[in-house]
Amino acid sequence: MSGTMAAHAAPLLAVRTALGALMTSRREDEALAARLGLSADAARALHWWRLPLVGGQGPRRLTLAFGDDCPGRQLPRALRSPLTGETMPVDAVRGGRFGHAQAAWVRAENASNRFLEGTLTAVLRRTARPSSLLALTSGHVLAAARPSARGDDVTLWLDGEPDAPPINGRLFDWQPNFQALPVTCAVDAALVEVSAAALRPLAGRGAEWPVGTASALADDQLFIRTRGRAIGGQAPHLFGASLCIAGDESRPYLLDGALCWTPDEATLGGDSGAPIWNSRDELVGLHAGVAPDGVGLRCAIAVPIAPVLAWAGAELVRRDEPLVRAGPLATPAAPVPAPMAGPGPASVPASSTAVPAAAGPAGQDVVILARTVWGEARGERGQIDGMEAVAHVVLNRVRRATYWGRDVVEVCRKPWQFSCWNRNDPNLPQLLAVDATNARFAQALAIARRLMAQEQDRPQERLRGDPTAGATHYHAARLAPPPRWAAGHRPCARIGAHLFFNDIP
Repeated sequence: MSGTMAAHAAPLLAVRTALGALMTSRREDEALAARLGLSADAARALHWWRLPLVGGQGPRRLTLAFGDDCPGRQLPRALRSPLTGETMPVDAVRGGRFGHAQAAWVRAENASNRFLEGTLTAVLRRTARPSSLLALTSGHVLAAARPSARGDDVTLWLDGEPDAPPINGRLFDWQPNFQALPVTCAVDAALVEVSAAALRPLAGRGAEWPVGTASALADDQLFIRTRGRAIGGQAPHLFGASLCIAGDESRPYLLDGALCWTPDEATLGGDSGAPIWNSRDELVGLHAGVAPDGVGLRCAIAVPIAPVLAWAGAELVRRDEPLVRAGPLATPAAPVPAPMAGPGPASVPASSTAVPAAAGPAGQDVVILARTVWGEARGERGQIDGMEAVAHVVLNRVRRATYWGRDVVEVCRKPWQFSCWNRNDPNLPQLLAVDATNARFAQALAIARRLMAQEQDRPQERLRGDPTAGATHYHAARLAPPPRWAAGHRPCARIGAHLFFNDIP
């Protein structure tokens, strides 16, 4: 990136980040609005934003959409970067508040909790376990029904081939957490565990498999592959807007950093999850829904593939290559987008951050748990009590065996949960390097070994001694306002500088 481009990119990124934070706050953060140069009325009426990709014709000028209830005199002509104070021109238009998450073609359905149908995006191969295959589709297709749970039966059908046997799998993970809406997310996707044997009917169809992945470019021609054909389109933009599930405006989620583009034909219900390819047969994203009114004719929203692969800890199974590999991959997953601090109810799979392995799986669990409790609670006055409390929260989540994960490593390293593992945490190198010569980490190791042994051999003893009373969430007591997931819930314990909660699903 040239120096000029970088100089413009930083304030623009700061504006994008601030707009996302403002929309997440339900447009009620007047101080943040003022830093952007927006009036309180304009902030409350803000519906969505759009930005051309790098490389397109003309300037990269933000478009902001506002509701009809915003007085014309309040519509901004420019925004102020909260990073540098630099002003940048914007186009203010009128637009609808919600896009609609569309939710068949290979079709996908949660057979345990039928709600919506969608489309298979691609097949992924887990980085840490190359023999494990995951079918990818849209998150709201398989997990938006309120009873949805990990392990649900999922059925895939070959569209237009009624005599072909179905492909069966089990729901593995998804994002966002549809039981805690509204939330902000960069990914709307679901993963289904499937066997190589079940996928073999698809393996011979070379033209149906992408040759690789890529980021969308400003001048790309794109194709949504659905209903047995490819529908072309163009003009991708970066986009941030709230979607609602199946028209239910009481269940919105903000999809930030998505792609907005214009297919030649309108997309339909059931297209969610459909792969978006470029003209080079590379996968650039998956279809999520239709854009709010006012964005443009037939505008569709797609989730870029890069954050999906980072979230999944997986790589794409490409055209003309074997479904499974014999050993671990050498290339790590892409970086995970910067997460929010503290363990919240977001649904995001494990990070690919490297951690030195201990002897055997149980040993690795101990080390990861120890690093987590050290990273989260080593600075409190009652370090041992605080670290023990964090360890109990991790083990309580493991017992739940929900979207957080089924073992200690998955639960601890799930992005958007324990902030000590965030890629942007300045203490992460210290977290990865600390060893038992550090007195606090030696205490953390002892806590992890003792509580994990109890959980394995005497689980009721561990539960009786749990000072958090079964908590699965906590946040710093000093936070004002508290996290949104804590609204309406009473803390069950206060230990050190943190409040703990055991009544959050």
